[in-house]
Amino acid sequence: MKLKFFPIILGLFIFFFAQNVFGQDFVVKKKYRDWAVYSSSSNECFLASKAKRTASYFNSREVLGKNRQNSFIYLSVNKNKTNYSMSYFSDYPLKINISGSMNIDNRKVFGIMALNSNENSRSEHAIINGFMKEDITLLLGGNRLTIELQGIDGSMLVDQFSLMGFTKSFNFLLSSCN
Repeated sequence: MKLKFFPIILGLFIFFFAQNVFGQDFVVKKKYRDWAVYSSSSNECFLASKAKRTASYFNSREVLGKNRQNSFIYLSVNKNKTNYSMSYFSDYPLKINISGSMNIDNRKVFGIMALNSNENSRSEHAIINGFMKEDITLLLGGNRLTIELQGIDGSMLVDQFSLMGFTKSFNFLLSSCN
């Protein structure tokens, strides 16, 4: 059943990034605490949040001095508001074909996989597998979201995102975007 939703999620992810590649500019429509609603001139919208804390670990020890400050998580909704997709952008190259996890307040863990965007083995994008409409309630009532993925150098990347402002951002997205 998980494989059934993978093409939908992958398609939404590719559509989102293809729009950026072909010049569709997204601007902040509304910001609530740690989350922002972005929209384009064609009223395509998504939510985004920047990581509050980024860390890298190698052999269970934190690697200091690794400049990681621009990790983001994205949530988009299809036009019928029935399917959701989440993706992650790391500011450090991710190891391809190695699974990671997204954890919401230690209540539910989702699988996450780095995308191979071209021939080289460097990718900074990943999609969250198996994210369903019912999982939105965990985000609405949650406090923290944690992403763990392996970097290309073998280090474990751990990024923490705040869910403060998610509820208002999500409600605004549903009410004002097509």
